[in-house]
Amino acid sequence: MDETEDLFGSDEEEEKKEKTSGEDKKFLFRRELRAMLYGFGDEKMPFDKTLETLEAIVIDYIKELCISALKVGKPDRIALEDIHYLIRRDPKKFARVKDLLSMSEELKKARKQFDDVKPI
Repeated sequence: MDETEDLFGSDEEEEKKEKTSGEDKKFLFRRELRAMLYGFGDEKMPFDKTLETLEAIVIDYIKELCISALKVGKPDRIALEDIHYLIRRDPKKFARVKDLLSMSEELKKARKQFDDVKPI
C-alpha cells in the first residue's frame, strides 16, 4: 500500500459511499409519506410501490420548483421570495408556507427567550 492510499482512501471506499448516498436519496421522504398516507386513510404499512411512486412525484415537484426558482430570482441562488412568487397563485400552498414561516419565527423567539434566562 502507498501512503497516498492511506491518506486519501481507496477508490473502493468512494464507490461504497456513492452507493449508500444514492440509496439514501431514494428514501428521503418514505417515513413522512407513510405517515401522510395513513393520515389520509391508507393502511399503516402501504405498499412499497406506492411509496416509491409518491416519492418520485414529490422529488420531481421539488426539482421543478427549484429550477423555476433559479430562473426567477438571482442567478445561482434560490431565495424565499422566489418560492413565494412561484406559489402565489395557489392559496393552499401559500397559506401553508406563511404558517410554517410564522411558526418558525415563534420557535426561534421562544428558544432565544429560553436561552436568555439565566439559572439562579
